[in-house]
Amino acid sequence: MKEKLTLVVSGIKIDIVTQDDPEYVKGLGRLLEKRVSDLVISSTTRQKNEALLLCALDYLDERNKLKEENEKLKEEISRLK
Repeated sequence: MKEKLTLVVSGIKIDIVTQDDPEYVKGLGRLLEKRVSDLVISSTTRQKNEALLLCALDYLDERNKLKEENEKLKEEISRLK
């Protein structure tokens, strides 16, 4: 069942409709908030919006690399059968 919830990350409020457990989604928001805070604290010139973009790029990069690794593993499993 879809549920609507509101997240606030770095002062930005967003309404989300999700089928996932709301606590899971809130946990994602907390992880993102921590990552953004870490990036802002580690740089005297970085703004929150820049940190959010860096987080997005970082997560997309990780996702793409994991997807590629997953495909390679699937091919290897197929060869071993």
